[in-house]
Amino acid sequence: MVSKLLIKNMVSIRCKTIVKTELEKLGIETTVMELGEVEIKGNLSDGKLQLLKAALLKHGQNKA
Repeated sequence: MVSKLLIKNMVSIRCKTIVKTELEKLGIETTVMELGEVEIKGNLSDGKLQLLKAALLKHGQNKA
């Protein structure tokens, strides 16, 4: 089974690299990764989804 995640503001190669790194840290295997969306193998538990969301939000915060 493949699930699709839609990720807002994933607009550059750098964003794609950050998303890939965070997915790997959580042990989430991807099948396809394009700007704005990622296909993963299987389903994500609510816990892993929340961890991923928190990690991506941390990277998305402006430090200005």
